[in-house]
Amino acid sequence: MDRTRDTFRRRLDGLTAPVVAVVGGAGPEAVVTLLALLEDRVSFVLIHPRWTRAERDRAIAMAGASVCVESGGALATVPPTAAAGNPSVERGAGIVFTSGTTGQPRGVVLSREALRASAHAHARVVGWRADDRWLLSLPTAHVGGLMIVVRCLHARRAVVVGGRRASGNFDADETLRVIERNRVTLMSVVPTMLARLLQATRRPPPSLRAVLVGGAGAPAALMERARERGWPVLATYGLTEACSQVATERPDETPGGVGAPLPGIEVRIAAPDGSAGTIQVRGDALFDGYLGAEPGAPLERPFDADGWFDTGDLGAIGEDGRLRIMGRRSDRIVTGGENVDPAEVEAAVVEWPGAAEACVVGLEDEEWGERVGAVLVPAAGFEALGGLAGLGRHLGGRLAGFKRPRCWSVVDRLPVAASGKVDRTACARLLVESPSTPAGEAGP
Repeated sequence: MDRTRDTFRRRLDGLTAPVVAVVGGAGPEAVVTLLALLEDRVSFVLIHPRWTRAERDRAIAMAGASVCVESGGALATVPPTAAAGNPSVERGAGIVFTSGTTGQPRGVVLSREALRASAHAHARVVGWRADDRWLLSLPTAHVGGLMIVVRCLHARRAVVVGGRRASGNFDADETLRVIERNRVTLMSVVPTMLARLLQATRRPPPSLRAVLVGGAGAPAALMERARERGWPVLATYGLTEACSQVATERPDETPGGVGAPLPGIEVRIAAPDGSAGTIQVRGDALFDGYLGAEPGAPLERPFDADGWFDTGDLGAIGEDGRLRIMGRRSDRIVTGGENVDPAEVEAAVVEWPGAAEACVVGLEDEEWGERVGAVLVPAAGFEALGGLAGLGRHLGGRLAGFKRPRCWSVVDRLPVAASGKVDRTACARLLVESPSTPAGEAGP
């Protein structure tokens, strides 16, 4: 690790960048860069490798980054912003973008102390062995991928890189080869990745001792099938705002829910009668706040007077102290472990002159968990502008591929519920019963 850190230090020699943007892939360049930044207490903002230029530029401007480490490790300067070295971001903090409820991804500011607290809490549950090697199977632009690097840095354990195609997509067969060749003991996956691994082989590689499954609700049948085949899977629940993990199953306990909260993390359920309700969290691993929409604006701190953060997810805590996830309160879509905010997609759709209104929903999908679908009310000129193909070209320059709708239904008007709001359930039914075009490329 010292050698990789020094390699990047030489590349940064002479630069004074208070915030560095990093294209957060799952390759060795991203790992080397993050190791160096974390060790040298340099603040960074993670850029999703599949974002469009517009999405990248917005994130870089919000964070006040003055240099960007591209894929391949090349350094690139970025246009100066009004807040280079955003004063709202403490030295050494990491910024990870996640979907929000405002129609735009939100920059989550994670302090060094929060990253460290989360790494220590994880170690107290799963522990470390002298021969541990963690496979980086998630992009580091995701908090799950970032925390693999952070945990291994704190524990001085190896990060193994590999298992993805040149396109960046997950490859189950190659992943299995990497695990066996490098004697990987730990890995983190989303349910889609686990399903593909089970399709590729019946038995897990013998070196694996724990596979953390999170990023989206893992179907009980999938987890049961994995356990029947001997896979050491542990269900987890977490979110970007809490440095990934909030609760995790213990290796030595009977499966049930997503386990008890990690040490140092408090969880309560906001329900008057003790039944299922909104999950709220508090603890040292919690984020500092959200970046303001304008560069240099104060952080938005969505905590109550006692420091509790409302996740927006629904759950219950059993008599055994374990957390059980009941669903999401928001309209957020999780497709292949990627979070998609419908409001952001809807806003991009109606920017196109041929679209009058749109409703974006998540549809059940056996492979991806959910896929993105949209019901569209066309405007005058819809056909002249190229119809759905023209709209697709428009979205291609504004949204990452995993955010773009894969099936459409074109209607005269959106269905409306008795409250006067758009009926998202009815929209989903339209997409299932009478899609105007079949689903295209799906998932991350």
